[in-house]
Amino acid sequence: MPAATAKRQRGALMIWLVLLAVLIGAAIGGALVALWVFRNVDARLLLSNQPAKITIDEKLQVTARALDNLNIRLDDTIQTKVPVDQIITVPVKEQLKVMADFDGTIPIKMDVAVRDKIVLDQVLDLNAVVDAEILGDKLKLPIRGKVPVKAIVPVSLDIPVDQPVKLKFTAPVGVRVQQALTVPLVTVIDAAIPIQADLSVPVRSDIPAEAIFTRDPIAATIVESDLRLPLRTLRLEVKDDGARSDGAASAP
Repeated sequence: MPAATAKRQRGALMIWLVLLAVLIGAAIGGALVALWVFRNVDARLLLSNQPAKITIDEKLQVTARALDNLNIRLDDTIQTKVPVDQIITVPVKEQLKVMADFDGTIPIKMDVAVRDKIVLDQVLDLNAVVDAEILGDKLKLPIRGKVPVKAIVPVSLDIPVDQPVKLKFTAPVGVRVQQALTVPLVTVIDAAIPIQADLSVPVRSDIPAEAIFTRDPIAATIVESDLRLPLRTLRLEVKDDGARSDGAASAP
């Protein structure tokens, strides 16, 4: 009996040793598998419409759109060339000197004053009766014959004129114009245009811009994201309120 009992004890010991070796091998294998998984397997985290706090360190090339009008103050002089091709109306109210050609008949009605001296040097036929006094008697003597006359006779007459007169001449004439003249104007005008104005300009197109953000975190929403996180960066924590533990991603 003692030999059989010793034999059974040795058998049980061997079984326990085998079980212990199996357990140790399983633990070592599990540890190796866990180490390989820990180093080579990533956790996949799907996010949708998730609020987040982010910082942006680099400059971003963005396309912006102005929602309000741009207020611009202009105080400058613009040098430009203005082409002009149009019909303009020029009001004229002034005295002009023009050359006039005239060929026509003008009715003249006026009194012409004649103040002149007529030189007489001719022989006049005389046939008249002259009162004469001879020896105290007054007689009428008939006189007939030719009498030479040389004299300067002054003439002062006002002669009425009422008749058409034909005139033809070219002469400078002063003309007073009081009307608007329509003339074509085709030219290019060099203009210096001073501009002083406050403008409110609507921006119709997008503006390329470079955005620089501060280091302060800004609120953002992750619309959709598929994150792959290494297991070595994950740890499990227990909430302070005693709820069930959840996996939380954090930097080591």
